[in-house]
Amino acid sequence: MDEEHPAPPGWRALRPEDPFNQKNGPFYIADPFDGNETEPARIGFRVQPHNCNYTGTCHGGVLAAVLDIALGQSVQRAVQAGFAPTMSLSVDYMRPATPGEWLESRVRVLKVTRSAVFCDALLVGPNGNVARAGGLFKRV
Repeated sequence: MDEEHPAPPGWRALRPEDPFNQKNGPFYIADPFDGNETEPARIGFRVQPHNCNYTGTCHGGVLAAVLDIALGQSVQRAVQAGFAPTMSLSVDYMRPATPGEWLESRVRVLKVTRSAVFCDALLVGPNGNVARAGGLFKRV
């Protein structure tokens, strides 16, 4: 755990060896909530200066990446797969997030078919919703 920007209790580092997470994170995961199949995992992170654009707010690309990670992790757990590639992702930005804010996902797995998983997510901060996403993931 990054001692300068700790996660709340109950969170653990998500793949700290992953080069993407090393450069853009750290990101954290909270595992399933009492077997909740509609939200198998949450992803969270504390906005840091290296996540921000020239305006001093969290870059939209970082927010999109975190939503993609949150959706993907939830899909993998929901269908018990080691990998579920993103087929489609749409993101709507609702408000800026600033350095120091803790943001975490709220994912819903909406429909699982033989070949795909439909889901959506919110990225929530202390002052409300930051972004929302809809995703379609391939079952492999």
